[in-house]
Amino acid sequence: MQRRLAMMAVFGGAAMLALAGCASDAGGDSPAGDASASGDAVNLQFSQWWEVELDEGVMRDLMDRFEEANPGVTVELISNPYSATVDLQTAAAATGTLADVVAINGASVYDLKTQGAITNLSTLMDDAGFDPGQLVSNDQIDGATYMVRALNFAYPMYYNNDLLSEAGVAELPETRDEFTAAADAVTDPDGNVYAWSLPINVQSPAGFDSQSWLWASGGRFLEDRKPNFETQEIADWLEFLKAQYDAGYVTPGAFTQQEQQKVEEFTAGRTGMMNGSLAHIGGIRDANPDLDFTIGYVPVEDGFTGTRGLAGASWGMGIAENSEHKAEAWKLVEFIMGTDVNSELATEATGFPGNSESVPGYVDGDPLYELAFEVYQESEFVTELEGLPNALDLNRNLNENLVRLLEGEATIEETQASLQEYWTGVLG
Repeated sequence: MQRRLAMMAVFGGAAMLALAGCASDAGGDSPAGDASASGDAVNLQFSQWWEVELDEGVMRDLMDRFEEANPGVTVELISNPYSATVDLQTAAAATGTLADVVAINGASVYDLKTQGAITNLSTLMDDAGFDPGQLVSNDQIDGATYMVRALNFAYPMYYNNDLLSEAGVAELPETRDEFTAAADAVTDPDGNVYAWSLPINVQSPAGFDSQSWLWASGGRFLEDRKPNFETQEIADWLEFLKAQYDAGYVTPGAFTQQEQQKVEEFTAGRTGMMNGSLAHIGGIRDANPDLDFTIGYVPVEDGFTGTRGLAGASWGMGIAENSEHKAEAWKLVEFIMGTDVNSELATEATGFPGNSESVPGYVDGDPLYELAFEVYQESEFVTELEGLPNALDLNRNLNENLVRLLEGEATIEETQASLQEYWTGVLG
């Protein structure tokens, strides 16, 4: 069973040719129009990583239902793991050969918009009479929408109940000091057990394992969308990460570890705690039904009394500027954002719906999901890096600086200054 373990190995040249194929050449020249009314067959290409991460047949079933409701329109799913999708879409955007509909997230939307690779969705919404008020989020760049968030994914903290209990930890840690005490009790290098994983892979930055600790306590990288790294909150955050690493609480191999490996370590019972997407619950249960784990908050800085921050990411959708079938492409986006379909997709993906009226089915009746939903509702959903120019490069630079700090090649002050200088050069 394939589950939502993103950031897998990049596919090879065959996948690149498939994803970089130009948007459908069937049908007429007009980007608008009804395929059934005109008699022209329209084939929409939809490039995404969703099919890879959902159970087999889920995406195809949704597309079949869309086709049934829209005679004359067919959908070709172009499916690759997340990292491959991002890399291949970057190449396709540069050559104007994006698929009609593209799954994107906030880390890439700004760059795709700046390249002129994705189209203005606000215009398509107006043309279709779509009310954006039904969207949970309507993120805009320069006053226009270029990505619609189909699903939001929260990144709470996972806790291995058995490891914590065996280590004498009776309560889930609420603060960084309590977490440090739990980490010290859990870590047993001789038994190959560590407190948590901190994957800060420079080549493939993913997840929010470092950022979550800052955001949980109200800290941010930006102020008014400008870099703001030389603050006490940032210094305290960096000091915490370095102390955890120096004490040996972090799984070895942090600088090369990837998201999937972190989840595998927790699933195998080799780490006591993990910051990860809510979507991992199903995969963990499938792989290790005997694992006793729960969901909780990311511990906050001692003395913090504000609303906890909760890291989040999204499955978004955009439409290629080069598409010859923008109206039909928007129909597909609107179909996915429909109340019932969006609830179904959220349930299958274990995400939170992008339609404000949709409710995921997994919340009702499953204590763990109900707990996770409570954490989500009582936290501030933080997507600070989404919609920024060169967001992937900024994440990579963050990891590069963290590696130098943890290896002892830079002080906290030097790390702050380095981040401030680089991010200012990108964001101004």
